[in-house]
Amino acid sequence: MTAAALCALAAVTVLGGCGEDELESAMAEPGSTATPAALVCAKDAKPIDLPPSFPTQATVPDGYVVTGVQVRSAGRTVVTAVSPKPFKQTLADMQAAYSTRGWTASEGEVEERDAESNFDGNGVRGRWAIREIPDCVDNTSVSVLIGK
Repeated sequence: MTAAALCALAAVTVLGGCGEDELESAMAEPGSTATPAALVCAKDAKPIDLPPSFPTQATVPDGYVVTGVQVRSAGRTVVTAVSPKPFKQTLADMQAAYSTRGWTASEGEVEERDAESNFDGNGVRGRWAIREIPDCVDNTSVSVLIGK
């Protein structure tokens, strides 16, 4: 299995195991339109644009590179990005970004090399997940799902 496939599988696994709510249980469904996310270091990442329908309040912190977008059924979108920062700094950025801008954070957990949290507000709800990238020193993968 390629590194990109492993990253996508890890993101879906993290995002898919977040509760019995219909939004969370449906996260693993294949997207109707997708730009495949590549597992790359931030310095090598090729940025792609977010869809116009993606709420500006849900964008990843400044300096992160969006590398993949999946538009799914029921108004859900999964964004994959890479942070050019170490895990702990990325965690602080994500906690700050998704507990402000009209969001309320809930149901999260932090482990040694990965973390995730639900959030809601602004008429949508979602979940972010981050994971240390072992082959990219001081880089962290980021996945954000939003939906109604």
